[in-house]
Order: sequence, then structure tokens, then C-alpha cells
Amino acid sequence: MCCGDRLGRSRAGTDCFMGLYVLRMIHRWTAMFALNAHLTRQTRLWCGNVFCHGLERPGATRKMSTQRFSCAELLGWIVSCCCCWLLLASPTVAQQWEVHETLGHVELFSEFRLLPNVVAAQLASVEEELSRNLNLVQPDNAGIQVIVFKSAASYRAYLSSRIPEARHRRAIFYRSGDQYQIYAYRHEQLLTDLRHEYTHAILHRALPFVPLWIDEGLAEYLEVQPERRARSSRLMAMKWKCRAGWKPSLRNLESIPSAARMTGDHYRDSWAWTHYLLNESDQTRTLFREYLAAVSAGAAPGAFSEWVALRDSEVEKRVGSYFRRFRISLR
Repeated sequence: MCCGDRLGRSRAGTDCFMGLYVLRMIHRWTAMFALNAHLTRQTRLWCGNVFCHGLERPGATRKMSTQRFSCAELLGWIVSCCCCWLLLASPTVAQQWEVHETLGHVELFSEFRLLPNVVAAQLASVEEELSRNLNLVQPDNAGIQVIVFKSAASYRAYLSSRIPEARHRRAIFYRSGDQYQIYAYRHEQLLTDLRHEYTHAILHRALPFVPLWIDEGLAEYLEVQPERRARSSRLMAMKWKCRAGWKPSLRNLESIPSAARMTGDHYRDSWAWTHYLLNESDQTRTLFREYLAAVSAGAAPGAFSEWVALRDSEVEKRVGSYFRRFRISLR
């Protein structure tokens, strides 16, 4: 689905202590700098009082000193908080990573020794399919961080206070302004998770907005490697449902208000419509591509069901027959 606590390494306690020490020193240096500037000005004010009036006004000086020192303290804490935010926002500062490599648009961090070329190949496969089928290309300045943890516990500890909704998910795509990040942890389906979340990242990089069913439908479709799609259990289930007279409703998908309201059936139907549009014919794939091109151009084309009905009124009717005629390979 679309949307870092230091972890259990032996140096975690030391890293945390050193981070707090550095922040404290920055705070002290900033406060001393501001206070020094204040004292210099106070010296000038005192000298002016002595030479012009023959005496100092200690009450006024003490009052101003108190105000200035409070400003110095405030400035020190502001700088400290900014530095703290930078430490938390960047995974490279406060965490020791076994792997840290740049793979094209992707900056990869991992707590364990995975093979970067394997990850790169899977992500490149997703990117190539989106480019070839839908003309979706990332901008030249695109940058996506992929952060992989050694265990579910490590993953949850890192994200529990930062992205609370990630605690109950195996992986998550997270966008904050211009920062695009994918978080996941080591398990048997790791590459599947990375393919899914990377699809979200590319879509949100390439398009100003992404209709929810398209966002999840493409991610569900592309998470499966191409050579395994013909044997998909989901495809077999969809075949038999459609043979019983059922078909996925596009208009129901378009009415879902938010990702939080999506159910398993919604994910299945989003996948089904994506599968159909990409594979039924060159015509359906072209219609899908042209709709996303209109979104990319900022044309606000409206709901896909209404947009496509003006160009081919039979598209919605053929989705059931598309799945009914599938011959499932069990090999």
C-alpha cells in the first residue's frame, strides 16, 4: 500500500549517546555564540553610559541581559531541534548499514547483506514494463530510497513512531514532500514487496495524482514477476468467478474514498481491471495509456469509466468474457 528508533545492533546504545552528545554540544556552542554577541553589545552600552553620563544604569542592563540570554538559549534550542530532525530524517546518519549503494534512481540501504544486483534487476523490470506499456517514465531528478531491515522487529522499531501505519504491514511506500521512501524487511516475499512498493513510487513520481484503483491495481499486477503470472492463483479464481456470471465493477472501485477503506475484494478487482486493460487487446492498452497521459498533462480527465465510455462503450462489458476464456497453466 502506498502511504526510521535505532535498531538492535551492538552499537545502538553508543550511537544514541553520541547523537545526544553532539546535539548538546551544538546547543552549547550556539548559545555561547549568541551570548558572546550580546556581551559585546552590552560592553558598548556600558561604555556609552560611563562616558556620556558618568555612571551605569545597572537595573536596565540586568533586565536587557536576562532578555538577551533567553534569546540565546532559544536560538540554541532551535538549532538543536533542526539538527535532531536531520538526524531522524536521514537513514544514513543514525543507522549502521551493511549495504549502501546507488542503483540508478534508487539509493539502497540494507541491514543485512542482500545482493544489490538482484534488487536492481527486479526494480528495473517494473520500471521497464511501466515505460513500455504505459509510457510512464521517471523524471531525470527522481530519487527513491529503498530501506530494508533484517527482521520484522527491527522494521517495526524503526517506524513505530515515524509511520505508525507501517507497523501492521510487511512493506510501505512513504512520501514526504520530495522525499520518496520504501521500507521493507527480510522474508520470503521481500522481492514481491519491493516490486509492489516501487510501482507506487514510480506512479507518484510520474503523475500529479493517481486514481486509487489504478495505484493499487498496477502495484498488485506488477508485484508478480512476468514469468509467474500465468500460474497465478488469483487469475484462476477470477476465471471461475467470471464463469459463474460475476465481473469486477469499475464504478465500485472508483467510489472508494480512501486507501483505508479498501478491502481484499477491492484489491482483487483493481488487479483484475489492470490485468484486463493491459492484456485484452492493443486497444484497451492504448486507452489505458492515453488516460494516464491525460492525467500526466494535468487535463483532469475525470473517472476512467466515464472517460472510456465515450471512446469505447464495450470496454466495461468485455471484462467478464476476458477472464472466462483463460486457460490456466498448472506447470
